[in-house]
Amino acid sequence: MQKNELKSGVILSYINLGLGTVIPFIYTPIMLRMLGQAEYGLFSLASSAVSYLSLLSFGFGSTIIRYISKYRAEKDKKSEEKAFGFFLILYCVLALLVLLCGAIIANNVEAIFQKGLSANELKKMKVLVMIMTFNSALSFPNSVFSSMITANEKYIFRKLVDMFSTVLAPLANLVALYLGYASVGMATAATVVQFLMLPVNIYYCLRKLHIKPVIEKLPIALIKEMLGFSVFVFIGSIVDMLFWATDKVILGMLSGSVAVAIYNVGGTFNNMVMNLSTSISGVLTPRVTGMVVKDASKDELTNLFIRVGRLQFIVIALIVSGFTAFGQAFITLWAGKDYHDAYWVAILTMFPLCVPLIQNIGLTIVTAQNKHQFRSIIYMIIAILNVVTTYIAVPYCGILGAATCSCFAYILGQGIVMNIYYYKVTGLDIPLFWKNILKMAIVPGIMMFSGLLINRIYEIDNWIIFLIGIIVFTGIYIVLMYEVSFNEYERSIFREPLKRIIKRIKG
Repeated sequence: MQKNELKSGVILSYINLGLGTVIPFIYTPIMLRMLGQAEYGLFSLASSAVSYLSLLSFGFGSTIIRYISKYRAEKDKKSEEKAFGFFLILYCVLALLVLLCGAIIANNVEAIFQKGLSANELKKMKVLVMIMTFNSALSFPNSVFSSMITANEKYIFRKLVDMFSTVLAPLANLVALYLGYASVGMATAATVVQFLMLPVNIYYCLRKLHIKPVIEKLPIALIKEMLGFSVFVFIGSIVDMLFWATDKVILGMLSGSVAVAIYNVGGTFNNMVMNLSTSISGVLTPRVTGMVVKDASKDELTNLFIRVGRLQFIVIALIVSGFTAFGQAFITLWAGKDYHDAYWVAILTMFPLCVPLIQNIGLTIVTAQNKHQFRSIIYMIIAILNVVTTYIAVPYCGILGAATCSCFAYILGQGIVMNIYYYKVTGLDIPLFWKNILKMAIVPGIMMFSGLLINRIYEIDNWIIFLIGIIVFTGIYIVLMYEVSFNEYERSIFREPLKRIIKRIKG
């Protein structure tokens, strides 16, 4: 049963991923044109500012899944329900703290952004921050129930809810835009969608999983253990925020809403690649935790690390090589010429980001082993360095300066330092991993440079030529990877569904 849930979870993850890629492809250009560049930048800036409130979870999100998965592996339902009750009370208190901190941010918008925003933008920014703060507060208790569902490996329901949200959110945004409510309408629509998710998750946990939160005092030693685990996850969350939100906040402070809009469009493509990568590893989190609890060998963990990394690389390499070859033309056709520099923002951040994305199962392993402290500290140092250099670079180099600073930070921290750590401390066979990846990288490398050369010769100035180019590129990539780079396991993953489809077509 759990194996079917796992397989179905992966399949639904990719269906949701497909929806999450296709829908923004259609929705975003419509939204950009209805909203306008400055208004879109203001919405993105408010979202980045409020995203800091998510730090008030203090890293307990991963802790919920870890301890619930642990108790399930040990078949200790009583401890599972007590932990559920503890985290639910904790997150409701934290939601109130979010509302307080959000109110403080809203009342200090003028002081923070007066150099980069106009008087009208500052007024609207304050309203956006207040609405988004309420949305963030709602997400806290909601995340407890959704984490319980994930920890119980009920991937089908969880992914169906995610798919519903993926479809509903942009539809609600377009309705708000059509009615003329602009960025404020979009923020309100997102809050309504968040509100709808909460009772659905509560009902599933209580009625279907038959797990009820038990409000009972936990042992002090266990709370200390949870806090010790969470503190470094919390540091990791701060690091992620410093990387992904602070660049836009600095641009909003020093360059204005238009610069934020361009930078955010460039970052959109990184989000797509990140979602592609985490679709498999996210589903495997409870399974990896179970392996660690049962003392899986280093060889077993290395095999999982390499197997998942190879699968992630196959998908990510297609996206990254294709974007490098066709991205400039795509952004011009999709978002407009005003977003030309978004291509370079995406390129500068996408390539170094590929390393942690194909290795994110490694983070799952070290988190399950409770060895994530070093990663958190190193990432914090690198993130602070990124913020300082970005603040210095933006007045001189604008958005490209911000992207370049992030690029070097990714390479140093998430690339070089963490690979040494995985090898020396975690015990993963990193040389074997990169031997696998470098062999697989030959085909994407050749495809990427060939695509760039063709684009130099033939200008892509309409959607028909662009789509033909993408289809041809993808077809050649799949054939070459299948023949040259896939191992037998990967060929079977690709071949078996194809056989089923052909069998059904034949009747």
